[in-house]
Amino acid sequence: MSQENKPPDDDAGVSKSASGDSEAALETNAADEAIQEELAKLQQEVGNLKELYLRKLSDFDNYRKRQEKEMLEFQRFANTGLMRECLPVLDNMERALEAPGGDGDGLRQGVELVLKQFKDVLAKHGLEEVNPAGQLFDPAHHEAIQRTESTEVHEPTVTQVLQKGYLVRGRLIRPALVVVAMPAAAPEAMAPEQDTGWSHG
Repeated sequence: MSQENKPPDDDAGVSKSASGDSEAALETNAADEAIQEELAKLQQEVGNLKELYLRKLSDFDNYRKRQEKEMLEFQRFANTGLMRECLPVLDNMERALEAPGGDGDGLRQGVELVLKQFKDVLAKHGLEEVNPAGQLFDPAHHEAIQRTESTEVHEPTVTQVLQKGYLVRGRLIRPALVVVAMPAAAPEAMAPEQDTGWSHG
């Protein structure tokens, strides 16, 4: 073989080597891209799981707070039924004190003492009186048993309390039974738009 044929053989080898390196580089790049794509998917999945975890954690925290609030509410009003049953006892004690009796009557003084102690105990557990004599009529806390007309009032006003009402920690458990005085209006002043909404029996 002559020396003139050797250079082309060397060039062919170099060309093959360069082509192999190029293919290897392409394969490496493709592998890197696949790894990067898989890594991105994993990172997105981790982000989704983290978001789900934080949302569940927030839901559980809200549930815990709601349960604590409901339990506290239950504890605050757990004695409501008992107090409601005690109200007739209060009523009877107060009626006994309103009955005529001799001055210095030992029985009366005893009832007064028991009544005071009883009220103090119930007040300690959140019982409040609704005794609205002289106040404006409030249908949210008062129940009108009788209605009269009066020129001395300008708005519906409680003139007599027939039976006290009671609340437990601000929640009404029995409305006060009352007599209400309505403003007396002259016939010519009773225009339709001035109707108070009270029915006349």
